[in-house]
Amino acid sequence: MPDSAPRRRSRAAAGKPPITADKIIDAAVEVTGELGLDGLSIRQISTRLDVWPGVIAYHVGDREAVVMGVLDRVIARIPIPGDDVPWRDWFRAVMSEGRTILRQYPGVARRLCAVGPNVPSALPTIDTGIRVLMKAGFGEHAPEAYRYLFNSAFTLVAVEDDRGQFPTARADMGRAMAAFAGDESQPGLSAAGTTARARSTDPEAIATQETEFFLFTVERSLDGAEAMLTAG
Repeated sequence: MPDSAPRRRSRAAAGKPPITADKIIDAAVEVTGELGLDGLSIRQISTRLDVWPGVIAYHVGDREAVVMGVLDRVIARIPIPGDDVPWRDWFRAVMSEGRTILRQYPGVARRLCAVGPNVPSALPTIDTGIRVLMKAGFGEHAPEAYRYLFNSAFTLVAVEDDRGQFPTARADMGRAMAAFAGDESQPGLSAAGTTARARSTDPEAIATQETEFFLFTVERSLDGAEAMLTAG
């Protein structure tokens, strides 16, 4: 009996360009931007490229290999200043630009903090960042200071990503705290409530507040690292 199962024509016969590892990672990066790293799957990529899942495995490998390719591609998009930039300015720039890039790909920041940036595109950042700290006087503690600064910044980015699962949480928290404004019996909550009352519950205003808090965290982290230099 003839085989009635549908047969997929070859890409060449269908007039489609050949599949390459780069095209697969391109598609994986797009999926990550839309669904987050947790939503990335071989099936999602193969559907987008109109290929069998086995094609992904053949050119790149399993899902973990694809994830590593996504991390490598995303990190490569973060601009890195030269080592002649003052250390505070260097880290301020990389952490701020890093947040802008990482927020476009939910889940990547959490992966970097949990596992580390063990992909080729991260190596120039690590080398330059530690050299900048060594020149500033951190000496043998430069690698520790490097990890401290980036973990402080990008852990907060990971929290921002996860908060996307609770779209009304920040506004709800603000309203709850605002109820304590003026409560003299609980001065700590009163202060928090006064601050919350002054803030808007508008999503755009909340996004601005998140950016301001991120920059505040970056500056306080830099202050903490600088205290290491002051203490010798």
